[in-house]
Amino acid sequence: WMYLKYWGISLVVLLPMHTQAIGYSSNYLSCMNSAGSSSEILASCMKTELSKQDDRLKSLFKQTLDLYTDKQQKAQKKYQKQWFKLRDQQCGESNKSVSDDYKMKYYNCALKQTVNRANMLEKQSYRL
Repeated sequence: WMYLKYWGISLVVLLPMHTQAIGYSSNYLSCMNSAGSSSEILASCMKTELSKQDDRLKSLFKQTLDLYTDKQQKAQKKYQKQWFKLRDQQCGESNKSVSDDYKMKYYNCALKQTVNRANMLEKQSYRL
């Protein structure tokens, strides 16, 4: 039992290193913690993180394309473009210029969806 206990502890210690790339960046978390209640600063933190996560998603998408045939790659690229359009539509991108609150709602929504999709692709890329 003692060995299992130590093995479990070492597993818990090692897991965060393996999954560090999954999720929000540490800069984003720091930015959000220091923003206080300022909608403008919060929206700025989210906008910066969304840009990073979009880049991460695009990079992971390129990696996972190797899993598909040429014909499937075409379909995946089309789906990816549709996914971005749908995300922006669902999150109300067209309303983000109305106010800081709408801007925050858009970035929050888009960021969550993008991180979820990137995490999913990252898990797929581990299987490569």
